[in-house]
Amino acid sequence: MRKKIAYLISLLILSTSCNFKKEKIDFLNERKLSSKIQAIISNIIEYGKVTGPYIGDPPSESIQWNNFAEFKRNVSEEELILLMEHPNPVVKCYTYDILVNQKNKNSFEILKNNLKDSTTVYTQYGCIGDETRVNDYLISSLFYKYSLRNDSLKNQKKELDSLVIFNENLILNYKNELLEKIEPEEKFYSQLIRLALLGENSAVIALSRFKNKENLPLIIKLLKNKKTEIQTCGLKSVINSPDEVLFSDIRKIHQQELDKKTGFDYIIIKVLYETIVSFKNLESRKLLENSIMKTEDFQRNVHFENIWKALKNNPDKIYNGIIEKLNFSEYELYNLEYEWNQE
Repeated sequence: MRKKIAYLISLLILSTSCNFKKEKIDFLNERKLSSKIQAIISNIIEYGKVTGPYIGDPPSESIQWNNFAEFKRNVSEEELILLMEHPNPVVKCYTYDILVNQKNKNSFEILKNNLKDSTTVYTQYGCIGDETRVNDYLISSLFYKYSLRNDSLKNQKKELDSLVIFNENLILNYKNELLEKIEPEEKFYSQLIRLALLGENSAVIALSRFKNKENLPLIIKLLKNKKTEIQTCGLKSVINSPDEVLFSDIRKIHQQELDKKTGFDYIIIKVLYETIVSFKNLESRKLLENSIMKTEDFQRNVHFENIWKALKNNPDKIYNGIIEKLNFSEYELYNLEYEWNQE
């Protein structure tokens, strides 16, 4: 039995060793790097995640950030271009950060060449850790993290958006964010229809901005789904196109959330009340009044706060007196105003 266990352990060590070797073999350009950069890259890979200068709570200096700083001081432009082909996602993300920060003229082309890289990379800034995809990280680096607003960048952003919308095989969070915010341009319409029919729920949100009644069945399908994250996409679509035909499904989702006494889905409740007040009619006012009458305890707090925020974002005289019925204290209103201004 002991021999069998020892044999299995040996196999595991051998397998692990082979995996490490494989990563080195995969990067064919390693010999073109200086020995110093090779050593720094090894340290970056060993640490295993992208960090800011400080991590943890209370914050302490990040060893990985020191690795990154040393990398930035010693790496050449030629090495940076080579390292964008490295199989390790942390190395690739740090490399691209340097290229963008140095305003490398090929930054956008390099991004386009890496759009299909949906490898996961772990990040930590302060006490907040998260997972993202390499392609999402690179987009953020070029257009948000280090960017200076200029016409060239605006044109590149338009090109990127077209690439993302018309390439159905791309897997990245940016695609969903883009579809939720994109302006209703006719050149995208047929592709958005195609994406929606393929099950891309965010494409329905994009289509709702065209306000075409022919797309209402797509919205209704989302609203009738049993999963709250899909219902939320339907609600966001209704906000863009609050057609009376959709109101019966809004009423059902509202009742669904009122029936929950615990386990609240904060996202759908927030979007639900934004959707309700977008109708600006007596029926929507009745739903708000129903929430005031039928919620209690912590449930009441959750619903009342989101009613207040929805009315602050989308006021209308049809809702006069509703905020007063929420009966918030001066202290509670102060906190709500603060939160609202931070959003």
